[in-house]
Amino acid sequence: MRKYLLAAIAVLAGSAGPVAEATDFQYGRGVNLVGNHGFYSGSTTWATPAGMNYYLGKGMRVFRIVVAWEWIQPKLGGELDPTVVAALQKETDFLTGAGATVIIDIHNFMRRDLNFDKRPSRPVPEKQVVIGEDPAVPATQFADLWVKIAQKFKSNPKVMFGIMNEPHDVDGPTLGATYNTVLRDIRSTGATNAILLDGLGFAYDLSWTSEKRGTPLGAIVRDPGNNMVIDVHRYFDDYSAGQKETCNRGTGTSILVDSTKWARANKQRLFLGEFAVGRNEACYRELGDMLAYMGRNKDVWTGYTWFGVYAGQQGYNTPDQGFWYSIDPGGPDVQDFTGKTPDDPRMKILLSGP
Repeated sequence: MRKYLLAAIAVLAGSAGPVAEATDFQYGRGVNLVGNHGFYSGSTTWATPAGMNYYLGKGMRVFRIVVAWEWIQPKLGGELDPTVVAALQKETDFLTGAGATVIIDIHNFMRRDLNFDKRPSRPVPEKQVVIGEDPAVPATQFADLWVKIAQKFKSNPKVMFGIMNEPHDVDGPTLGATYNTVLRDIRSTGATNAILLDGLGFAYDLSWTSEKRGTPLGAIVRDPGNNMVIDVHRYFDDYSAGQKETCNRGTGTSILVDSTKWARANKQRLFLGEFAVGRNEACYRELGDMLAYMGRNKDVWTGYTWFGVYAGQQGYNTPDQGFWYSIDPGGPDVQDFTGKTPDDPRMKILLSGP
């Protein structure tokens, strides 16, 4: 999801309910938890036990928790923020304790704000630079972040590492080299966890085969631990941008075909880390068609996470009715996990799929 902002945090408590339903996918169906990661304005809370139990009870088995690099490691090369790590650990333990898989996703679009640690003492503008390309943020600094995250979470095999959300407008070979540095250093900690890697162009996965500005990523990225999954993001509007509630006719049967063929030919695994449709019949049809396609190609696809839900978190902004992606019962502003509010119609389609 293509936005850049910042926020703060609070902690959660409670006990988790069991995962109610399994799928044939390796990881299964799931959702993005998008309100607690310090990247979107107004986000100050973590998911609540009631919110998480609602999705667990629906059979959601994967939860992608999006976190800003600046938020979890405010100073380059410094220690991880203990408050953020404690809350992330609590949420992760809650979900994995119920049998779900958690993806820790650094949601920075291959950028770092160099002015982040100058706030809030005085107002300063953002200074976003490309990780691995700007000398102020070399690949080794990014690897340092992931080594520290890996050391905290490597003992839990149900935690996946989502290295970087949606790189864009970056040099392909440099991104590949940065990925290799991070992969090498994560594996040097002894971590065997599955690792998710996004391609170029906002995770438009064809950069793994035909990147125009350099060698395709698939030819240069190597995981020493041999446990890598390609993260794909797809929306149903023009350019797969996720900026419209409309869905182009035929996208459900077509948007995953090329990536599926490539993955099968190259013996790679794919995960659909982001997708969403608006509330209309045309989109419901395309969503159902895409899920059916994934169900026919489970040798390649390992699962998916809808973008996104709050599960008891505060929205990006309040009120937040403009957040049409939400499938929280009652909507983003009036979330109701008591069972009294009917499921969102898109949730019903997700539950009818693989």
